[in-house]
Amino acid sequence: MAFINQGRHTGTVGLVDPGTFGGTETFRSNFKIHTFLESGTFEITGSNAVTVDVLSVAGGGGGGDGHGGGGAGGMVVQNALAVSPGLFNIIVGGGGTTLSSGFNNTTGIPGLTDAIGGGVNNTAGGSGGGGGRGGQGGGAGTAGQGNNGGGGANCGAVTGGGGGGGAGGNGTGAPGFSGCPGCGGCNGGGAGAGGAGASNSLRTNSAVMYAGGGGGGGGNTSGNSGEGAGGSGGGGAPGSSPGAADGDINTGGGGHGSGSGSNAGAGGRGIVVIRAPFPL
Repeated sequence: MAFINQGRHTGTVGLVDPGTFGGTETFRSNFKIHTFLESGTFEITGSNAVTVDVLSVAGGGGGGDGHGGGGAGGMVVQNALAVSPGLFNIIVGGGGTTLSSGFNNTTGIPGLTDAIGGGVNNTAGGSGGGGGRGGQGGGAGTAGQGNNGGGGANCGAVTGGGGGGGAGGNGTGAPGFSGCPGCGGCNGGGAGAGGAGASNSLRTNSAVMYAGGGGGGGGNTSGNSGEGAGGSGGGGAPGSSPGAADGDINTGGGGHGSGSGSNAGAGGRGIVVIRAPFPL
C-alpha cells in the first residue's frame, strides 16, 4: 500500500498537523476511509474536532440447537459526528459461537451508540434470535439497530425454527405442522428465513449489505418445506459449520439454526468503518 504523507512538520515545536489514522486506510474522492475488521485504535491529531461518519455492526448471534436462526448483530450508522482530537479504542465484536449471543461491538468515540450483539434462540439482541423448541416466539430486536426474530413451531417433539432478525427486516416464522403426535404423527412444517440485512456505502462508496439474520433449521417430517435461507447481508444458510451455516465474517450475520441437514452455525464478526474528510 502506498504511503501518503500527511504533512507532519518536523523541527517545529508544538505544531501538530491535522490528520486521522487507524485501521485499514483507503481514499475515495474527498474522504479517507478507516476500516476496522478487528479491534484497534483510531487517532485524530491537530487542534480542531473532525466531522466523521461511522458504521458499527456488532457480532451476529450463533444458531440455536432448538433450530432458531441467530439474530444479526446490531447495525448503527451515525452521520456528521463531531469528534475532538485524541486516541480512541475501537472494539470489533466477535460473532457468537453456536448457542451463544454475539459479543457487543463498541467504539470509544464520544456520542456513538454502541451496537449490540445478535440474539440466539428466542433471546433479544441487536436483532433477535429465531424461536425454536416448543414453538417459542422470536427474540426482540433493538430499536434503531435491528429487528425481531421469527417464531418457531412444533408438533410434540418435532420443531421448526424461526429465522433470526436482520437489520432490514424481521425473521420469518416457521410454518405450522399438521397432524399430531398421538393421531397418526406430525407432518408438514418447515423453517423460517433469516431477516434481510441493510446496505451501507461508507466503506466502498457503493452499497454493501450487512447484518442478515441466520436461517432457521427444519425438522425431518413428511412434507416438510425444508430449512430456511439466510438473510441477505451475511446470514447463515443451510449447510455445515464451519462453512455455509456460519454468518459471514465482518458482516455481523447470524448463524443458521440446527436442522435435519445442518449444523448450528456461528455468528459472523462485526465491523467498524469511519469516514473522515480528506484533506482536513
